[in-house]
Amino acid sequence: MHLRALTLTLLLAGGAAYPLAGQAPSPEAVSITHVTVVDVATGKKLPDQTVVVQGERILSVAAFDSANPLEGRVVDAHGNFLIPGLWDMHVHVQDLEDLPLYIANGVAGVRMMSGSKDTPKLRAKFASASRAPEIIVGSAIVDGDPPVWESSFIVRKSDQARRTVDEIKSRGADFVKIYNGIPRDAYFALADEAHKQSISFVGHLPYAVRASEASDAGQHSIEHLDGITIACSKREQSIIKELRPLHYLEKMNLVAEAIRSYDSAQCQALFAQFRRNDTWQVPTLTVHRGMAFLNDRRFTSDLRLAYMSGEVRHRWQPENDFRFRRWTPAEFELHRNLFTADKQLVGLMFRAGVPLLAGTDAMNPFCFPGFSLHDELALLVESGLTPLAALQSATLHAAEFLGRTAELGLIAPGKRADLVLLSADPLADIHNTMQIQAVWLHGKYLDRSSLDRLLEDAKRRSGKSTLH
Repeated sequence: MHLRALTLTLLLAGGAAYPLAGQAPSPEAVSITHVTVVDVATGKKLPDQTVVVQGERILSVAAFDSANPLEGRVVDAHGNFLIPGLWDMHVHVQDLEDLPLYIANGVAGVRMMSGSKDTPKLRAKFASASRAPEIIVGSAIVDGDPPVWESSFIVRKSDQARRTVDEIKSRGADFVKIYNGIPRDAYFALADEAHKQSISFVGHLPYAVRASEASDAGQHSIEHLDGITIACSKREQSIIKELRPLHYLEKMNLVAEAIRSYDSAQCQALFAQFRRNDTWQVPTLTVHRGMAFLNDRRFTSDLRLAYMSGEVRHRWQPENDFRFRRWTPAEFELHRNLFTADKQLVGLMFRAGVPLLAGTDAMNPFCFPGFSLHDELALLVESGLTPLAALQSATLHAAEFLGRTAELGLIAPGKRADLVLLSADPLADIHNTMQIQAVWLHGKYLDRSSLDRLLEDAKRRSGKSTLH
C-alpha cells in the first residue's frame, strides 16, 4: 500500500501515524519487564510479567514474550514485585514541603481529614506544590460548642448543621468531616442534609450518638475506632451519658470500663450492621501507638525525625501539646493497655468482615508523612490481618471506598499508572512494602535515586511555609 494511503487508513481508524501539526507527541511508553505483579484482588503473584505504561495509564499486562518487541523505555525488574500505588486514608497536611515524603514512600494518594472553610484557596495551595500525591480534600472540622479546634465550623442546632453542609458542598469539599461535640439532633440533621446534597460525611463518632445509629444514618467511615469499644459494652447507654466533650482522659477511663463490660454478641451484631450498611472503619493504629509511647525515649528517638522540621519536632514533644502535657506515667500506661485492646478489636473486625482502610493520622506526634503508612500496614498485620488484607486496605479497598475502582486499586489495562516496585514480596512479609526500588506516579517514573533525592531535600529544608 502507498505510504499516503496507509497514513489515511490509520487516521480513519482513529490513530495517527505521527502527530498532526500543533499536536503534542504521545508520551514515550515504558515497558517494565520480568516483574512479579501482585494481584491485590486475589492474592495471586503473576511472575515474569511485562507491564506497559504510557502517559498516565497502564496499556497492557501480560506474560513476557521474547517474540514481542518491547515498547519504549525498558525497565528490567528481574526479582522485583509490582503493587498498586498506596493510599493513606487519614492524614493532616500542614505544609507543602511534607508532600514529597508521601511519594518517596510509594503513597499515590491521601485523604485529608481537616481542610479549610475556603476549599478553593486550599486546593490552589496544593496545586502549587512541585510534587504531591493526589489529595482528597475534606471540609474544615464540624464540631459542637466549644470546639476542640478553633478553625472548626460550630453547630449547636439542626438548622445550623444543615446550613453548614450546604456551605461545605457549595465550596467544593469532597466530604464533610465531623467531630465529637456535635449535639445529637444536629448530627442527624447533618446526616439527612448530606444525603440530600449527595456528599459523604465521615469522621469521629459524636459522644451523643451510638455507633449503630451512625451506621444507620449513613456515616461512611468512622475514624480511630471511635466509640466502637463503648458500643461493644453491656453498659453502652450509661457510658454514653457520662461522656463529656473536651474531657479526653475521662473518656479513656470510660473506654477502659467498656472493655471490662465487653459483650461479644453485641459486638458481633454491630459488626454485621457495619457490613450491611457499608460503614468503613479507619483504625489509625499509628496514632494510638504514638499517644501511648510519647513518654518512651526509645520510641521518640525515631531516626525519621530527620525529615521533620525543627518546628514539628518541637511540637511533637508531649510537654508542648495541650492534649498530653499533663499526662502522668499511669495515664501513658493506660493508653498502652488501650492500644493493645485496639489491636484486638481490629482483629475481631477483620474476622467479622468489617471493611477496613489504612490511615495514619499524620501529622500527629510520630505519625510521619508517607513513612507511617508502612507502620500502619505492619500494625494491621500484628492485629490479625493477613499481609494481603493489609495491602488491600491501602489499595483496592481505598479505591472501593472512593468509588473509583475503574481507575485505581489494581494493576490492569486502563488503570492509572500509580505503581510501586519492591525488591521483596509484600505478601510474604508486609514490612517489604518499605523495600521500594521505584515509583510511578500518574505514569511519571521515579527511580531509586530520584526517590533518594526527595528524601535528601526533606533533610536539607530549613524554613517551612505553614498552611493557614
